[in-house]
Amino acid sequence: MTNIHRLWAATGQSALESARVLVIGASATATSILKNLVLPGIGHFTLLDHATVSPADAGNNFFLRGPASIGRNRAEETVRLLAELNDSVDARADTRDVADVLASDPSYFFGFSLVITHNLAPVLLTRLADLLWRSPSSPPLIPVRSAGFLADFFLQFHTHESA
Repeated sequence: MTNIHRLWAATGQSALESARVLVIGASATATSILKNLVLPGIGHFTLLDHATVSPADAGNNFFLRGPASIGRNRAEETVRLLAELNDSVDARADTRDVADVLASDPSYFFGFSLVITHNLAPVLLTRLADLLWRSPSSPPLIPVRSAGFLADFFLQFHTHESA
């Protein structure tokens, strides 16, 4: 077996391989973020999106099959192509609406080591951020907002201090 050296060392690779990431919204930006996690070998990702692929989605998302994807679920369509990038990654599509999951199964979000959102509606982002902030053991949250070539993101996480 060849010894592969990564930029982030063996401990970083181990952390990446054990990560469980939830991405909310199967947009072109979100799938690009996932591509950058799948290629080096993230352990697991779930893409949560209830929307169907629109013609605009099909025209700007490399992880869709163009017009053949229109009318199908965005999460299922993009996960199929993202999973092809690295067969050692456990990839799942969740076709539920994030609003329904927040209302009926808030513990769902605690099963991940990181939660990333893209252009999530402000009311839903506030609910999710409040939910995750209530528990010091909750996963970090990275909300990303973008419009064209402009984007911003922020991190929400609890610090761990040792005495």
